[in-house]
Amino acid sequence: MRLLLQILKGYWLTLVIIGLYLWAFTIDPGKAGQALARGLDILVSALPIIIAVFGLVGLTQAWISRDRVSQMVGQESGWRGLLLAALCGTILIGPAYIIFPLLMSLHQQGARWAVVATVLAAYTVKIPMIPLEILFLGWKFSLVRGVLTLLLAIPMGLLLEKLMLRRA
Repeated sequence: MRLLLQILKGYWLTLVIIGLYLWAFTIDPGKAGQALARGLDILVSALPIIIAVFGLVGLTQAWISRDRVSQMVGQESGWRGLLLAALCGTILIGPAYIIFPLLMSLHQQGARWAVVATVLAAYTVKIPMIPLEILFLGWKFSLVRGVLTLLLAIPMGLLLEKLMLRRA
């Protein structure tokens, strides 16, 4: 029973998706097959990126010491670490499934929760994407959104850290 609970806890979403596919196959096998084929195509196209990310996470954990991570973005880094997090967040590009494991790895290496949250908040600005944002949404929108996001990224990170530490 305990093993079953562990499986359900770790793989609940996968089990739900499998259940949805089984249900879909009973309703319309043709569309369910199309959906499965599309999903597998996306998985195959994303797999090299996912493998590269996990490789990068492994390299990060092996080559960057906990002391170095703590010094740069840990509790003792103070405002310098938070500003570095905001800067790094704006430079990072790519899908979220790349960023999440990398940030979790950094947290496990000693990065504080405020840094993780600040990177994620600043990640929405994405400096390389600003020209596209301006093209589609206008410079005024892009400027106001970018400035507000960056101004609120650090306070949000600090608040989230306070809530995470209170929970622990």
